[in-house]
Amino acid sequence: MRYSQLVAKFTMDAIDELMRYAKAVPEDKLNWRPAEHARSVLEILQECATLPAALTAWLQERPQSPPSMEHYAPYWAQAATLATLDACEHALRENTQQLLQVVESLSEADLNQTAVAPWGKTYTLAEGCMLHHWNLTYHLGQIAYIQLLYGDREFH
Repeated sequence: MRYSQLVAKFTMDAIDELMRYAKAVPEDKLNWRPAEHARSVLEILQECATLPAALTAWLQERPQSPPSMEHYAPYWAQAATLATLDACEHALRENTQQLLQVVESLSEADLNQTAVAPWGKTYTLAEGCMLHHWNLTYHLGQIAYIQLLYGDREFH
């Protein structure tokens, strides 16, 4: 199995898991925040839906110094327009497909190149290809914890 195929499989499996848990959240809990500064399930999904578009640009641009957060404003603007679970899922799957196309196009030499993330950490592009997967699994845990906080003890 090629690296790009492995990235695609892990990423798509994580999307399916994330959406299975998100779809188990009652409609009246999608915007519920467990604490004042916490995010809701819908806000988490908005980030997950738009991050792959930002990562696509990052993989293509390969910045060598931290890009400004303003550079990513169009992606966060898109996130704000995703007002439903269905809209988030559609954007998540569409943006992920575009990201995976870029991942597929990277050569072995490309995968060894580096780029600097907005938070200042340098990654090889091979590592960067897995950031979306990492983010999805991180947020899956958050959604599962939010469910636990409002009393849902089921495995979804």
